[in-house]
Amino acid sequence: MDYPLLGTEPLAVEFANTRYDDDGVIVDFLRTAELMNGWFAEYARLHGRRRPAGVPARDLGRVRDFRDHVHQVLAALADGKHPGYESVASVNDCAAQAHSSVRMEWPAGGVPRRAADSSSTGTTRLLAELATETIGLATDGSVLARCAGEDCRMLFVRHHGRRRFCHSSCSQRARQARYQQRLATK
Repeated sequence: MDYPLLGTEPLAVEFANTRYDDDGVIVDFLRTAELMNGWFAEYARLHGRRRPAGVPARDLGRVRDFRDHVHQVLAALADGKHPGYESVASVNDCAAQAHSSVRMEWPAGGVPRRAADSSSTGTTRLLAELATETIGLATDGSVLARCAGEDCRMLFVRHHGRRRFCHSSCSQRARQARYQQRLATK
């Protein structure tokens, strides 16, 4: 399965991009538990992160509903609008479930490092991490944008003011379209 993973974006943005409207047709890459777990595994592989434990099929609706709220929040940032109080409340409620703390580990002869502890587990912990990251993106000055590609609806973090496309493949398609248009007008 080819998942819509850009490979460059934070987890919350990649997560929000798992559902989008393709000219009125909703494409949902989390429509089954198998697809959902496959997506999280592929994200972990691409980004070199710890793979979350499998999300139980019974939590599929909960994860999809939360994904829709994350998408509302991030799309609102990209569009300069308010996402609606329900989405803000959903993100805040999930973040409140984090129940985490940080601690220092300093092995003998080693260097100190930061470690995290959480009393949350499973799906609750995963959604709490996503919520925390979403809040970070909304409040840390990150600039979210929608891809300028003609048929693309993906969100991305604009790290550079001139970036207009979510991925080089969208940029290349736009260049090819401009080239074809120039040829047609000659």
